[in-house]
Amino acid sequence: MAIIRLDALRGLELAITCAIPELIGRVCVGQADAGHHQKFPSLQIDPKRWNYFPDQAMETYEPAPNAVVMNVGRHQAEIEIVIGAATLFERYALEQKLLDLFLSTPMHPGVLFAQITACEALGPFVAAWELDSDEWHDEKSFSQEFYSHVTVLGTIPALVTRRGVYTINQLHTGLNLTPNPTDGILPSFAPPGVEVVQVNSDGSITPVP
Repeated sequence: MAIIRLDALRGLELAITCAIPELIGRVCVGQADAGHHQKFPSLQIDPKRWNYFPDQAMETYEPAPNAVVMNVGRHQAEIEIVIGAATLFERYALEQKLLDLFLSTPMHPGVLFAQITACEALGPFVAAWELDSDEWHDEKSFSQEFYSHVTVLGTIPALVTRRGVYTINQLHTGLNLTPNPTDGILPSFAPPGVEVVQVNSDGSITPVP
């Protein structure tokens, strides 16, 4: 499940940087590498504890003829998005662009939907990010560091791959309705002369040459 969470967070990063190009190359997802120094303006996407909520299993994708991906629930987490800037005005401007991104969703203002296609093994899925709260942190203002903390609730599907699963594309059966000579009424299915037919989805049958 760790990979699908990371792909979802990368999808959130992509959505934000498409809306705020000045943050391209300045986003840190999760914990930064050792020795990493973030330059302003910057943005950090920091997921908190993930919670799992089970649902009725539902098939969503077939990665191979003998495998199927099932949606068995959803993962939810509190995501903290931290904007860093060297001036107050820059922080205000970046935060406004971020809020505009979430509030511009038609019919669902405050919820950002991201189509995730990076995880080929599990197929495409949709991650949802719901705007919750925002606050300013000015403790380091004398060092020309201004931060805005925006909290969102992230929801992604819980996907699992089940193998050894096969899909029936065609169903063939053999028919022999030769009358039973013992009573002349009930049919028998003994060879020879078995006719092979295909059973269609509507219940009808079609002879197989």
